[in-house]
Amino acid sequence: MKDLKELALSYYRGADIVAQRIAERRRRLNKLGKGSREAGILRDELNVLYRERRDTLETADLLWNYYGGDRHAQVH
Repeated sequence: MKDLKELALSYYRGADIVAQRIAERRRRLNKLGKGSREAGILRDELNVLYRERRDTLETADLLWNYYGGDRHAQVH
């Protein structure tokens, strides 16, 4: 069973994966015309991904800080 720090690290890794998905969609969006249907879909997806990443990082921070640690000293 994982302790809270290990669980927090899993969440941080998950946030990194979401960040990669965001970057990939932003690259695709930059190649499209602003008014295209696909661009609108990508913008909607990005909004969801930004919220997902924020929520994942908030959860990771709560788990990590439960011990009173500084995540920046350990994680990044």
